[in-house]
Amino acid sequence: MNIQTEHRRPNTGPTPYDEVYYPGHVYGLTHPNHLATIAAVYGMQSAPVERCRVLELGCGVGGNLLPMAFQYPSSEFVGVDLSGVTIERGQRNVATLGLSNIKLLHCDIMNVDAGFGEFDYILAHGVYSWVPPAVREKMMMIFKQNLAPRGVCYVSYNAHPFSHLRDMVRDMMRYHTRRLTGMKEKVGQARAILKFLSDGSKANSVHGAVLRDQYNRVLKSPDELLFHDDLDDGAEAFLLHEVAEDASRHGLQYLGDADFSRRYLAGYSEEVRATLQRFPESEFMARDQYQDFIDGNGFRRTLLCHDSISLSRQIDLDFVTRFHLLSTTNPVDPDACVTDDSAMEFENQDGSRVTVTNPLLKAAHLCLGRAWPRALSFDELLDGARALLGDRQVDDDQKVLTEAMFILACSGEVSFLLSRPFLLKEATEHPQASLLARRQAQTGPLVTNLLHQTVQLEDDRTRDFLQLLDGARTIDQITAEMTEKFGPTIRIDQKDSAGQPAEPLLLSTRESVQRSLAMVGKLGLLVA
Repeated sequence: MNIQTEHRRPNTGPTPYDEVYYPGHVYGLTHPNHLATIAAVYGMQSAPVERCRVLELGCGVGGNLLPMAFQYPSSEFVGVDLSGVTIERGQRNVATLGLSNIKLLHCDIMNVDAGFGEFDYILAHGVYSWVPPAVREKMMMIFKQNLAPRGVCYVSYNAHPFSHLRDMVRDMMRYHTRRLTGMKEKVGQARAILKFLSDGSKANSVHGAVLRDQYNRVLKSPDELLFHDDLDDGAEAFLLHEVAEDASRHGLQYLGDADFSRRYLAGYSEEVRATLQRFPESEFMARDQYQDFIDGNGFRRTLLCHDSISLSRQIDLDFVTRFHLLSTTNPVDPDACVTDDSAMEFENQDGSRVTVTNPLLKAAHLCLGRAWPRALSFDELLDGARALLGDRQVDDDQKVLTEAMFILACSGEVSFLLSRPFLLKEATEHPQASLLARRQAQTGPLVTNLLHQTVQLEDDRTRDFLQLLDGARTIDQITAEMTEKFGPTIRIDQKDSAGQPAEPLLLSTRESVQRSLAMVGKLGLLVA
């Protein structure tokens, strides 16, 4: 990378993010592989994720950008942020991992210019609503000036109509805490006043219902998020069309929502579906705006591209056959019959369930669940499902599977990606967990897997176990070290189907190691 940073340091003083640390997280919908996938659905051919350039505005500590750089060593990643303290912390993390393909710069967005070069993907998560108008204007200029011809830009922001309700309680909290400065006192008093107001309001009124709903949201928000997001005096929400029209003034166009499942209309009444489906391709953004009005959407993840790109909004039934498919689906009853037409229920990681009767589709769900976290091409899925049925082949198998995967992909039940992620499910004789996850596990239970997701490790013992998966130790050596540290048997706490404590499981250390290896593989932490 040849970006010179000496003249780019901002002249402003400390920011609130210097004083109150904002934890870095991964945001799956910002991942270049996901952005390239959505672009491909609409007829764009973006840069391959394995070799691309990515810019993140407001990168913070690099919690979102650094895992991408770790995963794709032949791509380049640049992050800029106004908080010098945060950037220094991120730079230490980069150095610890020995990454040479990422730069985190202490830089004002206003100083990003043509010298940064072109980027295939530009990300701005949680920035647009929290900066002054002049900075928002500059962001749009960057999106146009620094975006490669076939590039994709991701920008998220608080959205109306729901944010009208959020802004109402923000006004109340900000008034009550207007003379407070310390984060703990400010956040504590913000929650206290909202509890007082919601408890005092009439439970059977619309106003009371809104206050109670907002209080529950605020109560669950982490302190840092509440301080920076809700108590920020300058936070502003927008309607989708306002952002799209602003982008249009800069030679950009609305590509779509980063969450593809928002296109799926099955959950609406027949009248609503018919009305939304009548919008022509030329009014795709307007359709999404009206859908926001119906849903009461409060946060937008908008994708933009150059207005010279010709997009196709018509999605063919067989579009899923061009992607790699993933799903956490598992049978509720593992002993259910796959080969007949009896009902078989499957559950996803998020708790959603689907009932299937067609043998081919039951077999396909089993294949996806067993393969997770590996992604399967459509042909691999078809062949695997047929194999589970004793290599049975029916003339309309491909058609049946295509139609089913189309619905599941559109509804978000099955994920689809243009490029296959680099990870393993099964452990080798010298198992190796992601170096990034091992480093993260040294300081806490939350780690980033190779699907750009945050996963939580079960306990401190699992965190210790992860450190041993360095690719140098054999399974026997790992077992010996775990035995030395924890003894010859391991107690595994268990819960029943109702979530209540159940009889603990006692395993030998070797059995525990094998169990933990399988769990780490399922979490997407084993590298290929």
